[in-house]
Amino acid sequence: MNPLQIAGQLVGVLAAAVMIVSFQFKDTKKLFILQVCSTLLFTTHYALLGFGGDSGAFAGMAQNFAGVAFRVVILLSEKFKKLKSPIALTVLCAYSAVAATLMYNGQIATLLPTVANIICMGIYWSENKNVIRLGQLVIVSPGWLAYNIFTMSFSGIFTESFNIISIIVYYIRMKAGNKNEES
Repeated sequence: MNPLQIAGQLVGVLAAAVMIVSFQFKDTKKLFILQVCSTLLFTTHYALLGFGGDSGAFAGMAQNFAGVAFRVVILLSEKFKKLKSPIALTVLCAYSAVAATLMYNGQIATLLPTVANIICMGIYWSENKNVIRLGQLVIVSPGWLAYNIFTMSFSGIFTESFNIISIIVYYIRMKAGNKNEES
């Protein structure tokens, strides 16, 4: 590993830590602010991996940048209601698609974060917590996990594994809670 890749992995550890801490806040605004910070750090993480020699990492950089914009739109839409429009979502998804085209390096794995990111934006836009959890479990996290394995993003692998396990634990807890209510 060269110095840029090492720096990228270290920034990724910080990004993962901030993302995990964000889930400890019940206040949605604080959660999203921390997620903006984490996503900016992940953008830097993938950029450093890319400049360190893995051109496939630039796809993750571009999609995390779209993730920053998405979270900022969500935060600002509380104050500026017009931002929460299908046009804003379409523009963000179009950016993701254009970025994927520009960052495509001939390896199919570099398209995984784009698919995961566009689906992620759609499910979060729905504001339906069940749709968000299920979409994250079945499509978003597995897509990013496969991509992170491809790019050797250790913090990305950890973060998506944590997300998957966390959602599975949630469903187990809910199922156990329902069994106790039926008894």
